[in-house]
Amino acid sequence: MDETMSVVCEVENVPGIGVHGDESDNSRTGLGNESLSGRENIFVGSRSDNSMSSEHGMEAIINMDDIDNDYERDISDDVELDENSNEEIFGLENVYDYYGESDMENCFYDESVVGKHYVEAKPSNSNESHVDDGDDANLSQACQAEDTIELYMMIKEMTFPSEEAAFEFYNSYANDNGFSIRLDKVRYSKKITKHRRYRRFLCSREGERDPKLMTEEGHSRRLRPLSRCNCEAHMTVKLNEKLGFWYVDSFDDKHSHTLARADETPFLWSHRKIRDHQKAEILAMGAAGIRKHTIMDSMISRSGWYGGVGYVRRDLYNLCGKEKRKLLAKGDAATTIGIMLSRKEKDPSFYFDYDLDEEGRLKRMFWCDSQSVQDYEDYGDVLVFNSTYKMNRYRMPFIPFVGLNNHRRTTVFGCAIVSDEKEETYVWLLQTFLKAMCQKKPLSVITDADSAMIRAIRTVFPDVWHRICSWHVEKNMKIHLSHKSLGEFRSMLYYSTSIAEFEQRWQAFLKRWKTENTEIWLRRMYRKRHLWAAAFLTEGFWLGMKSNQRSESLNSCLHLHLDGEMTLVDMILHYENCITRIRENEAHDDCTASQTLPVPVTSCRDLEVFATHVFTPANFYILQLDLRLVRYSG
Repeated sequence: MDETMSVVCEVENVPGIGVHGDESDNSRTGLGNESLSGRENIFVGSRSDNSMSSEHGMEAIINMDDIDNDYERDISDDVELDENSNEEIFGLENVYDYYGESDMENCFYDESVVGKHYVEAKPSNSNESHVDDGDDANLSQACQAEDTIELYMMIKEMTFPSEEAAFEFYNSYANDNGFSIRLDKVRYSKKITKHRRYRRFLCSREGERDPKLMTEEGHSRRLRPLSRCNCEAHMTVKLNEKLGFWYVDSFDDKHSHTLARADETPFLWSHRKIRDHQKAEILAMGAAGIRKHTIMDSMISRSGWYGGVGYVRRDLYNLCGKEKRKLLAKGDAATTIGIMLSRKEKDPSFYFDYDLDEEGRLKRMFWCDSQSVQDYEDYGDVLVFNSTYKMNRYRMPFIPFVGLNNHRRTTVFGCAIVSDEKEETYVWLLQTFLKAMCQKKPLSVITDADSAMIRAIRTVFPDVWHRICSWHVEKNMKIHLSHKSLGEFRSMLYYSTSIAEFEQRWQAFLKRWKTENTEIWLRRMYRKRHLWAAAFLTEGFWLGMKSNQRSESLNSCLHLHLDGEMTLVDMILHYENCITRIRENEAHDDCTASQTLPVPVTSCRDLEVFATHVFTPANFYILQLDLRLVRYSG
């Protein structure tokens, strides 16, 4: 091998970057031209730019002790920069300046470089030279050591416009290298302004846990795993008060623990932060009724992977919980009333009323907006409500008042929350409803079979048709009657045409199916026969409705987004979301009705053409079906 073209590289005990600079003038400008000596030397081969060796292959010696000397200095006292100075102030745009390929290619990272290694470099113009695998490894170690020094010097040369910029740089560096950081010591100026002049950033695994917290005594939960291991990696920055920028005072990148992989880094503390725009989006999606896990899934899908979101699921849940506690700081009921008062200011026609008990707690409340009042004026002939929905942490019944609009879709007239289901409560509720609707009474009412509600309706709506929801009757008869008797009872429920026919069927039913177990329930149902039997309800105006399914559908819509632990504020906010969706559908139906016309298909074409200009599509198709039935029956 041609020895004139080879360079021997001696590498002995290269330390990690964990050093302070000296106080010489070349501490921020380079290594200087002086001959360095000491116990730790690195002999590196020729570089393309000749920065570390002569063109004749002479050994360039770098003394690590000179770099390891104390680097405590104050530029404000030692250095004054003028317009001819080479000193530059680097901002955040330079945080990735230390990236890029090494001057020697195919060098890979090796954390430990111990002992003496001799590397024989391959001549640039020889085709017969050979470097074995061991020499390649040693060469890579030498390259890594050289790059390590360059990285250290580059970071030592960096300056920042603010302390925050320094933190962002070090945190970005930590993210790239698999560790987390935290704030440590801070020092303030002795001047009147008392501004910060010194800040120290640490690896989050610095220090150790207090021994008092290392025992299970007095703790009911399992102890958290240890995270501190006395890691000494850090970066400190000082303020140059004359020039107004921050510079790196010391930098140590030697960790005493395993660094996290790229897929583990997003879970480290300093790399988890919910930005302001992300917070606004999360709260907006939460207010729209989207569940938290769905919000997180959406964020992950948008960013491509979980590490691109910038926070983890627990951070999102904590944010939502914190915002809810902030919202309910004055109490759930007080916050609810405050929301109603703010809506009253925005909408003068908004109506709400509430009642408190002796201890000042919310007992009952009713509210409706101006659009609900107008909808009741237009479509309030049939009123449907029930009190079976109790999905909140207080088990307070939620009672929506709904009806049927001109498109035969559910429309909402108002809503109430009550603390009990007594007759007195329902009387107050119905009287408040009439007050909000200018004392206009409906023609018919459909409710569940609650006895207190039935008595309250007799008191407030004595002249109004009232029927019990057929779905509740069906549910109860399946509980109390045998399977074979259901068909006969169902015929009385839906198909009895006269009171005399009903009485005849009832007596026949008792003879066949009355038992000791069913006697009490049958006697109770007979007393309420005018509220459920078709023979007693044929003259009422029901718009084709026999049950309170309209109210149940609104409850089921709320149930999709809420749970048994929701607050009153949650219920009100999600109720408003449901109302918005219902009114969106109504506007869409109005658009369809005004911009399109159904197609006549029966022999009564003239009647159909006239009906298309009078009825909405939903009602027109009912008429069209009746015309078809008349044609086939004729």
